Amino acid sequence: MAAACDADRELGRSVTDIDPYRPPEADIRLPDADGGERGLFGLPAIALASALGSVFAGTVLIALNYAAQKQRGTAWAVVLLLGPVLTMVVLSGLYVGSRRFGIEPMPLLLLALVTQPLAMTGLAAMLQGPAIAQRIRAGGPMASNVLALVIAVALLPALVLFIAPLAMVLVGVMATLLGY
Repeated sequence: MAAACDADRELGRSVTDIDPYRPPEADIRLPDADGGERGLFGLPAIALASALGSVFAGTVLIALNYAAQKQRGTAWAVVLLLGPVLTMVVLSGLYVGSRRFGIEPMPLLLLALVTQPLAMTGLAAMLQGPAIAQRIRAGGPMASNVLALVIAVALLPALVLFIAPLAMVLVGVMATLLGY
């Protein structure tokens, strides 16, 4: 408290001049409110999230990259359309592969663990590769791989509770329509 009083004396203010209702002088804006850049997730982070949290987690990171680049509409389209559709395609492929072709589930899951990160890394490189490379060359901020891991784990309940059951319903409808 004494240091605060000393600072006020140096500025020529006394304790009675302090207005307790005055807003703080500190900068309390959001981190990117002043135009600062948010970090982009690199291709390794997207691959990591896709390996652990499925294609859905990879598309969420791609959407977060678009949001960091101030392309909010594209970000919403990726997270609400592309992510669930690609995830349902992968889950449906796993289901059909195991049921229709009699492939055991474990080899299919191992195949998915290898192909999901590769496919999502390729998609991210195609959609955002130049922007990520430019950010790295310019020394701009990059998002943490640990954050990508946390996001992937946090999205697993959504995958299990919403997207996977919807994929199974769609596979059932398609099977019924195609006469399987």
